[in-house]
Amino acid sequence: MGRDAGILARQVRHELATLLRTPITLILSVAFPLAFFVLLAALLGNETIDVRGGVRLAQFLAPGMASFGVVMASFSFLAVGLAEARATGVLKRQGGTPLPRWALLGGRVGAAVLLGLLACGLVLGTGAAFYGVQILGRTMLAVVVTLAVASLTFSMLGLALALLLPTPQATLAVTNGIVIPLAFVSDIFMVGGQMPAWMESLGWAFPLKHLVALFGDALNPFLAGSGFQLDHLAVLAAWGVAGAALAAWALRPGRPEATARTRRVRARPGDAVPRRAARPSAAALVGGQVAHTHATLWRDASAVFFAVVFPVVLVAVVPTVNGGGDLVMDDGQQLGVFYAATMAVYGAAVTAYVNMPSTLAEDRERGALKRVRGTPLPTWAMLAGRVVGALVVALLTLVLIAVLARVMFAAPLQPGWAVALGTFVLAAVCFAVLGIAVASLVRSAQGAVGVALGTLLPLAFISDIFVVGVAYPPVVDAIGWFFPLRHAARAMTDAVAPGAAGPAWAHLAVLAAWTVTGVVVLALRFRWEPHEAGARPGRRTRGERRRRGERRSRRPRAVAPARADAPT
Repeated sequence: MGRDAGILARQVRHELATLLRTPITLILSVAFPLAFFVLLAALLGNETIDVRGGVRLAQFLAPGMASFGVVMASFSFLAVGLAEARATGVLKRQGGTPLPRWALLGGRVGAAVLLGLLACGLVLGTGAAFYGVQILGRTMLAVVVTLAVASLTFSMLGLALALLLPTPQATLAVTNGIVIPLAFVSDIFMVGGQMPAWMESLGWAFPLKHLVALFGDALNPFLAGSGFQLDHLAVLAAWGVAGAALAAWALRPGRPEATARTRRVRARPGDAVPRRAARPSAAALVGGQVAHTHATLWRDASAVFFAVVFPVVLVAVVPTVNGGGDLVMDDGQQLGVFYAATMAVYGAAVTAYVNMPSTLAEDRERGALKRVRGTPLPTWAMLAGRVVGALVVALLTLVLIAVLARVMFAAPLQPGWAVALGTFVLAAVCFAVLGIAVASLVRSAQGAVGVALGTLLPLAFISDIFVVGVAYPPVVDAIGWFFPLRHAARAMTDAVAPGAAGPAWAHLAVLAAWTVTGVVVLALRFRWEPHEAGARPGRRTRGERRRRGERRSRRPRAVAPARADAPT
């Protein structure tokens, strides 16, 4: 028993060390719930609800964000990490060691549970220290039991998905495609609002809303009792048993492992013959890069989900939970039209600022860009093709959003649609140039994704993308106006507003200024090869010299001339 516990503890420590070396995991699972909690508390004002008891609004924000941290760590990133380990062969190599299978999977589950507890503890601790969140002693045991049951439940569900889905990209798309829409119907991003009845029923069918309800009641100072609610705990446990049964079925002996289907490409004799003898035109060069960008995007299920599917889903969900898409705001603009414009900008930012530059950084890390540099393809053609490719995907998302808004909310075609289209093109180009500039400044592909997502998602909350009609604190308001996302969103919503007076030149000028800044950074910092620590142009690093078997050259010492009378 003690030996097994030691094996499991060492495996958990190993998985934690692996997670700590992956910055994107820490950002999305630990930093994001805390950042959303701080942002929502700042946006909503953290007013005092009960002066007598000192209860503030953050008391009812913390349970949702703590639940979000538990789910992101124990469900999404457990599934994605396990799928990546299986795809890269790490799981197979670990299976060839004497390490038992239960310890192998138990280590991953234990690390995910500890990461979820860390995210939950950071939200509650920050709330207690800075926002007046009260941690009630009489419900502490219920909170601990809820955390344990919920962590194991979502871990089993994540384990089952990782074993059943064929690729890491599909696992990432499916897990986030489940968690984020469920977060909207499970009262995580909504406090005190009223959703449609069918959304309420949909939320109660899944375990996340039960977790939020358990946490919320356990931290509610206006309720009495120990905080235990056996009905919600029973639903969580039932989902956990179902996930464990599904994972056991996926692990049964003799089951063929789910793998991605690969299409066989038969070589044709004509492929060995050059198709053209003359130098290709500039349009052909850029068009080839556009085709390459699209081929890379559509092969990645997670990129397609976040760039195309996710903004469309948000257009359907966000206006509905905020009163309905046909609701008319104070300025006469339809709520569905407003969110269609902002979600189109968000989709363009995800495609052009996150997905396309991260693919470019991955190509650079794998040495693909270095090989491309050996071809006659000019740098400008390669970069222009990537930017245009991202713009085409963003326009496709815009069309899908417009069709959905027309069908769901009967959104009319606004007179300023041509101005909105021009604004959208300028914004997408601006995001693409800035994304490549960020990828040029960051050393690794994972770092590029972390920086891009770490700046985009917080800015989306303070740039009128997800919320409307909120009075921001002066500092937050100034930060939002400094970056281009808010100017792009405001220019789009102004263009499709009733009685629009033409282009919003001030916002367009800011977008143009950011684009020029990105072009300057690209001219100075773009690299075809990966950055190495301490590397200088034209000079090999110590690691390169060691791999080449070279020794550092030393300054030759002066040799004294031999004396004429010295013995020979």
